Amino acid sequence: MTVRELKKRETWRLVHGTALRLMTERGFDAVSVDDIVTAAGISRRTFFNYFAGKESVVFDPDPDDPALWESLMAARPDGEPLWTSLRELLLGYTAATADRMILQRRVRLASPELSGCSREVADRFWDGLRDWAATRAGLPAFELELTINAARTVLNTACPHWDAATGIPGLHHLIRTGFDTLDWTRR
Repeated sequence: MTVRELKKRETWRLVHGTALRLMTERGFDAVSVDDIVTAAGISRRTFFNYFAGKESVVFDPDPDDPALWESLMAARPDGEPLWTSLRELLLGYTAATADRMILQRRVRLASPELSGCSREVADRFWDGLRDWAATRAGLPAFELELTINAARTVLNTACPHWDAATGIPGLHHLIRTGFDTLDWTRR
């Protein structure tokens, strides 16, 4: 990685961390882009080079996330059932991004207007996971799509029910419960 790429990642994380801290303290609506740039010591132009707006600061993935996703997928053993792999991938990703996930959850709790908000940025993760699973599982397209969507539903259901005070172990409990509940191979 070049010095320029490292600097860009540092700046992304500075702006992201500053914004989440301010939003946790004051609530999403009470924090402006100007508040964020002032606290981070950057210009508005720099802010908009990295984020489309305040909402994207909360939901955009870290620039290193695609490499993390790939490494988590590569680490799954051959022959492992897809449902097990999906559960372990979600547990691994949430563990690796625990600090960010806890902050994001606190921002959502402090800002009820974000509770129903969803970002399609996560589609990159799920698209990559779908491509990986397609080459690995050998399932017909319908079954593959159903399995991926069921795993996504587990995460999408667990997150709003998660109490950030329980930390990532609390989220992991909900994810495991969701996967166990939907595990049709055990019925």
